[in-house]
Amino acid sequence: MSIFNSGFFWFIEGILTCLVILGIKTWAEDRGIKLTWWKWLLILLWFSLAGFTLAFVGTSLGENEPIAALRGGVLFGVLTIILGVACWRLLSLKKKKN
Repeated sequence: MSIFNSGFFWFIEGILTCLVILGIKTWAEDRGIKLTWWKWLLILLWFSLAGFTLAFVGTSLGENEPIAALRGGVLFGVLTIILGVACWRLLSLKKKKN
């Protein structure tokens, strides 16, 4: 797995991360959502949970533990989806003007 030790992999990873952040910022601006520091923190935590879920499944499969991958994937996957929808709803809320 020398690809993960190369500078090229981390260069591409950094580019993709920047594109995701810019995409979130553009999405929020298009919908008139003001992203405050706590909303960015919420987004970061959700992406960390999604990354953990994928890493758990990949590591379990790599360790030849398909049952653990399935159970953990279902558990963390459902949790990630539920929290993702909750975060999306929370980010999409707009204050009503009187």
